[in-house]
Amino acid sequence: MGQEVSAVPTAGTSAQPSSGKRTMTYTEVIDNSPLSPFLWLVMIGCVLAQILDGFDFQSTSFALPLFSREFHLNPAQAGLVSAVTNVGLLVGALVFAPIADRYGRRPVFQWALFLYAFGTLLSGLAPSYNFLLLVRFITGVGIAAEFPVALALLAEYSPRRLRHIFVAAGSIGYSFGWFVCAVVATAVVPRFGWRFLYFLGVVPALMILYVRRHVPESVRYLCTRGKMKEAEAIARRVADQAGFTDVILVPPPTRVIEKNDLGKQLSAIRPFLAALVVLALFQLANNIQIVGIGTWLPSIFMKQGFNLRASFSFTMIVLTMTPLGQIGAIWLQGRMPRKWAIFLLCLVGALCFVVAGLSFEFHYPIAATIVCMVAYQFFSGGTVPIIITLNVELFPTQVRSLAYGLVVACARIGSISGPLVLGVMLNLGTEIHQIIYYFSVPLVLAAFLLVIFIKVDPRQRSLEEVTGH
Repeated sequence: MGQEVSAVPTAGTSAQPSSGKRTMTYTEVIDNSPLSPFLWLVMIGCVLAQILDGFDFQSTSFALPLFSREFHLNPAQAGLVSAVTNVGLLVGALVFAPIADRYGRRPVFQWALFLYAFGTLLSGLAPSYNFLLLVRFITGVGIAAEFPVALALLAEYSPRRLRHIFVAAGSIGYSFGWFVCAVVATAVVPRFGWRFLYFLGVVPALMILYVRRHVPESVRYLCTRGKMKEAEAIARRVADQAGFTDVILVPPPTRVIEKNDLGKQLSAIRPFLAALVVLALFQLANNIQIVGIGTWLPSIFMKQGFNLRASFSFTMIVLTMTPLGQIGAIWLQGRMPRKWAIFLLCLVGALCFVVAGLSFEFHYPIAATIVCMVAYQFFSGGTVPIIITLNVELFPTQVRSLAYGLVVACARIGSISGPLVLGVMLNLGTEIHQIIYYFSVPLVLAAFLLVIFIKVDPRQRSLEEVTGH
C-alpha cells in the first residue's frame, strides 16, 4: 500500500522555524522559481528533441513523391507509408507511456531518442517498399515514446506562471521541426534525393548525450516513488539558482506509490475519464485533418501541375505558419480559458480551410490558395499547444505520461486514418476541394464537446491544485 508523506504548508503560508528561515516543498520551489540556467537546460533539451521529432515525422511528406516513383507506388500504397509510421506511434504511446510512469521519464526519453534515430537511418537505406514500411514503423515507436515523456518533463519542471509557455515550447519545437524539414527538403531533395533526408535522422542519437548530462529525472515523479533524497538534491539545485538560498526544503505531501503497476495506473485515471475521452476525441479529429492534409500537401500541389521544387516551396510557406500560430496561441491561452481559446481557433481555422477548398474548386490564382492555406495553418496549428497543455495539466503525476500516452494513441489513429483515407480518396478520383469539405467537419464537432465537458480552468494553478493530487 502507498503511504502519505506528512503535509507541509504551502509556499504562500510557509511556517517560520526558530532559525527564521522559511520552508518550501520541493515542488513549490519549482512552481515559484524564475527561469534559471537549470530550467533553461531542461527546456532546451526537451524542445530540441521535439524539433527532431517534427523533422523526422514530416520528412515522409517530402520523400513521398520520389520514393513513390522509385518503388512504383499508387496513392493508396504511398499513403500507407505515413499510416504505418503512425501505427508505430500508436504502439509506442501505448507501450512506453505507462513504462515512463513506472520506471521514470529520463531512461525512456533516452531509449526513445535512440530508437527513432536508428529507424530513420534505416529508412534512408531502404531497398524496397516493404522494408521502408517496417523501419518507418520502428521510427514511429521511438517518436511516440519520446513525445509524452518530454511534455510530462516540461510540465513537471515548469514554474506555475510559465507552464503554458514551457509546454507550448515543446509543441512549437515539434512544429518548427516541420518547417526545418521543409527548408532542408527544398534545398537537398531535388539535388541529392529522398534518402539523404532520412540520413539526417542520425542526429537525434547525439541528443542522448545531452539528455544524460543535462536533463534530470522529474522531481514530482521521484517523490511519487519515495526517492526523496534524489528529489531533494535536484530541488536544492533549482532553489539555489532561483535565489532561495535561505529556504529549508521539505518533502511535498505526496502519496508514495510503491508499486505503480498498470492496474493501479488505470484506477488512478478513472476519476478523470471524461476529460480523457474528450481530449482523445479532439486529438483524433485534429490529426485526421492536419496530418491527412499535411502528409499529402506537396503531392496535392504537384497534382495541380506544379513541379517538385515549386510544390515543396508552397508547402514550406504553409508550414511556416504553424509555429507562428502556436506562438500566438501562447498569448491567447494566457488571457482566456484554454477550452474557449481552442474553440475560437477551431472555428476560424475551419472557415479558412473551407475557403481554401473553394479556391481549389473554382481555380483561384495560386496566391489566393496559398493565403487561405496559410491562414488555415496559422489558426489550426494554434490549437496544438493549448490542447497539449491541457493534456499534461489535467492528470496527476503518477499517471501523467500514461494519460497523455492514451490521448496520443487516439490521436495516432487519426494520423493513421487521415493520410490513408485521403490517399484512397485521391486514388478513387475524389477532388481535393471535396476532401477538404469532408475533413473540416469532425474537428469543429470535437471542439464543441471539449467546451461542454472540460470544467476546470488550470491557469495560474499548480498541477496538484488542478488535479487534487
